[in-house]
Amino acid sequence: MENRFQYSPAEVAKVRLVKFGILSPDEIVKRQMSVAQIRHGETTEKGKPKAGGLSDPRLGTINREMKCETCTANMAECPGHFGHFELAKPMFHAGFMKTVLTIMRCVCFNCSKILADEILLCMKEVVQCG
Repeated sequence: MENRFQYSPAEVAKVRLVKFGILSPDEIVKRQMSVAQIRHGETTEKGKPKAGGLSDPRLGTINREMKCETCTANMAECPGHFGHFELAKPMFHAGFMKTVLTIMRCVCFNCSKILADEILLCMKEVVQCG
């Protein structure tokens, strides 16, 4: 089997925590995390990654013969870089719909108070605040 990554002398350690989150547009664009604005839906042009496209060379490389235009590292060493694109209108993120709906169901529609756990108390609050 081919060894695609270079050997590292760093000590091996157990991962204690992995945290995922969402960055706001300000955190991505204004803090210069984005290295490219994606303006085209195409990935290649004349057989090469299209600048401003989905495979923009500044985002990293998947070709062993090319270097990343942002960090000049090869395919094995480049971690990949953020890009961004502007949407014409606000969009819902399908991955968060269930969480958003669950949170919204915990809040009174009329007065915005947090509803109690017991069904009867929830119904009384909804009736009383309306």
